[in-house]
Amino acid sequence: MKVRIDLCFKGVTAWLAVVIVLCSFRVWAQQTNAVEAAFQDEPAAHQLYREMIEAMRKPTTLSWSGETSWKNEGRFLPTATYRIWLKKPNYARVEMTRPGQKEPCGILVGDGDYFWIYWPQGKFRYGWEKSGKHAEEYEKYQRRFFMKIRTPVGRHSIWHEVFGNLGLMMVLDASTFHGYTDSLQGYIDGVRSLGTNTVGGQLCDGLEVSIMKHQRSWELWLARKDGLPRRLEQVLRVFDKEAVWRESWSDVAVGAAISNDRFAWSPPKDWKEWKMPDIEESLLKPGTTAPDFELAALNGGKLKLSSFRGQIVWLNKWRCG
Repeated sequence: MKVRIDLCFKGVTAWLAVVIVLCSFRVWAQQTNAVEAAFQDEPAAHQLYREMIEAMRKPTTLSWSGETSWKNEGRFLPTATYRIWLKKPNYARVEMTRPGQKEPCGILVGDGDYFWIYWPQGKFRYGWEKSGKHAEEYEKYQRRFFMKIRTPVGRHSIWHEVFGNLGLMMVLDASTFHGYTDSLQGYIDGVRSLGTNTVGGQLCDGLEVSIMKHQRSWELWLARKDGLPRRLEQVLRVFDKEAVWRESWSDVAVGAAISNDRFAWSPPKDWKEWKMPDIEESLLKPGTTAPDFELAALNGGKLKLSSFRGQIVWLNKWRCG
């Protein structure tokens, strides 16, 4: 993705654009080349992974309880619990609760045509809600905001919505159940067996899934009872650092009766639909001084925006993984 930002500076400094672009590219290249394939793909293990995907897609209903945590200084800290219900052809419900809370703080309801998202304990605040009209709306409606998102069958992502709007980090995208294929599937380059283990009272087969030459990996423990996960772990590797999330599934129910009432919701009359602010509102107005910032340079020093005042700066940002 390339973004050109004119920061009210005049003149052109092509060398600066080249430096920043090369810096972005070289950092990306170093990250990619430094990580090699961790293991050879094992066909039997890869087939077991495919069977897990099929086990998520085949049922008419599927539900489970989940617990999530992330690793910090060698130990896992709980981040949320959730309960999820899925039903064909296109129904879903997710209720998320934070540690120390008794009631859900974020809820997603999929009624077949739309996702409805709301926050019973109050919507979390974004930076632009700290001042101006957005701040006034937040103070008035923080417990009465909702979102409405169109959900074509097989083309929506529960993962994206619960992560971006509820702050819930799942390992696998639950919309796999509805026929969705997430973008990471095309970058899987190896699956290997981790043997067997008992997890949550279930005999499980363990798999490690390598994505993008092990820049990301999943550790999945699949119950032989139904082929579905009971413990999941995701590792993101950037240079010599790792970010690790863990998730557990329990109370897994396949094909159980679920009333359509569970997937019905509509906002009360005094609630307000929340939408992302128009990007035009967030752009600096012509003549406005840009906020200063620093970036690390390849030579080990710093590049400071204000040192290029009076010039045009081109920022080229890369994202991978």
